[in-house]
Amino acid sequence: MLLSLRLLRRIARELPRYGKLTYCLYRDARVPQRNKIALAAAMALILNPVVDVPLRLPIFGEMDAVALTVLAIRVFVEKAPKDVVAEHQEQIALGTSVFDQDLRNGRQGLRSRLNDLRGRGRVVLSRARRNAT
Repeated sequence: MLLSLRLLRRIARELPRYGKLTYCLYRDARVPQRNKIALAAAMALILNPVVDVPLRLPIFGEMDAVALTVLAIRVFVEKAPKDVVAEHQEQIALGTSVFDQDLRNGRQGLRSRLNDLRGRGRVVLSRARRNAT
């Protein structure tokens, strides 16, 4: 039980970092396409299994989808070129990674869209008030 709690803590600590790293590597053209396809196929099978794994492979059937996801991501990161991984890890630590930039751009786009909707809402309300009088 103690071993599984340690493993869960470690996974919880590494998951955000590995998630960002995986995103950055997936977007990087220097990572071979076959690695990206393998990760996408693994994630598709984990999230939407074609075959009921517990019936076919009892050992793997005991694993949780989270553990399989972590394993698939870990293999993807380990198979990526080491220099590319190191570069992205440094950028993640500095907050300048592709993930961080996309997140900032997404937030800015969302703010802009919300401001547009607020403006349209005000116009609709003012028209409704004018028509009511």
